[in-house]
Amino acid sequence: MISKSLATVNPCSMCMPMGSVLVFRGIEGCMPLFHGSQGCSTYMRLYLAHHFREPVDIASTALNEKGAVYGGSANLMQGLRNVIKGYNPKVIGIATTCLAETIGDDVPQIVREFQAQEPLAKDVVIVPVSTPSYAASHEVGYRVALKGLVQTMAAKSKPNGRINMLVGSIISPADVRFLRRLFDDWGLGYILMPDISETLDATLSSDLPPIPKGGTPLEDVRDTANSRATLTIGGWVQEPGAGDYLEKEFHIPHVALPLPISLEFSDRLAAALEEQSGMPMPESYERQRGRLLDTMVDAHKVLADVRTAVYGDTEMVLGITRIMMELGMNPQIVATGAANPAFAEKAAEIAPGSKVSMGADFLQIAEEAKSRDIELLVGPFTGRRVAREGNIPLLRVGLPNHDRFGASHQLLLGYEGSMNLVEGMANVLLESRERVPA
Repeated sequence: MISKSLATVNPCSMCMPMGSVLVFRGIEGCMPLFHGSQGCSTYMRLYLAHHFREPVDIASTALNEKGAVYGGSANLMQGLRNVIKGYNPKVIGIATTCLAETIGDDVPQIVREFQAQEPLAKDVVIVPVSTPSYAASHEVGYRVALKGLVQTMAAKSKPNGRINMLVGSIISPADVRFLRRLFDDWGLGYILMPDISETLDATLSSDLPPIPKGGTPLEDVRDTANSRATLTIGGWVQEPGAGDYLEKEFHIPHVALPLPISLEFSDRLAAALEEQSGMPMPESYERQRGRLLDTMVDAHKVLADVRTAVYGDTEMVLGITRIMMELGMNPQIVATGAANPAFAEKAAEIAPGSKVSMGADFLQIAEEAKSRDIELLVGPFTGRRVAREGNIPLLRVGLPNHDRFGASHQLLLGYEGSMNLVEGMANVLLESRERVPA
């Protein structure tokens, strides 16, 4: 069900431009530019830097009162010039904010005019996407940015024999590195997009490049139109995105998969790779699967029948709920801040009898947690107040995570990541029980 509250108190989601940054930062030489007021970029730079423990640069067109009245065309054009001169990017990803959308700036038209009259724009790809925060959550911003990239850049040429591996939901750099290893071990040629494995988890360096090294190469983004198949990993309950566009425009078969969290969802990804490669699962992953099963048996005595609440991004929440059901746990609350009817339908199928909420906020989650006697919370750190006030143990997973280290290295995907999740839930519960006086 969707929240019927007239007000949102402490939302369980973030704004659309935030999601676009996570896509643009996964593209080689790409600089995000927010068309809006200065505060939007400042806030999101700090928010993401606290999560990834990396510097995150986001440029701004710094719209003010004059721009709000007369239009922001001059601000956007000057902002583009400044970014090109200051950062020398290969790509500029323009994300609109509430202010730019409210005053009605035609950003694609402004970009076309800039490209026609500005010599600086000759060698720079500019990708404008519409991301007003009042329209949807960060998950939708992520999806439209990924789709915008292929709409702008994908170009038909000769077949490349590769598979497009689109990361359809926000995951950690460690998860991205896992997907790379998985496809490499299966012997599949692939295009991974977006790739934040290095851009948001860099090594220590004495010099700080204006734009972090790494990301999906631009030639790979263009070459997505020539692949033999597309797998969107984490696109199970999302609206049509980049994979659907490539299927419609270039007739590339597209399969949308859930995030491989849980035994069942990891098996689904393995089955898709077996189908694409014609090869059985590598022995190393068979062993990982066996270790996951062994861990689930070991932890069952701690986790069975535990009443849980899980919240956060839609795809992550569905995967976590699935593994809770596999463990014999009792998910009572399955919540997301996104307004996504497909999520509600799938969540109800996975965990019948649970309270499924979309468009949820933490006031609602706190009230439900109290009435349903929740024993374990699983989700981002933003639920810490619910945990503290209800004296409920919290396992921090997903974005954002500001009060613990290691968010970039948190592996949740695949058999190994699912094993990490099982152990994490069991250990958080055991630790909370040790704090209670005997």
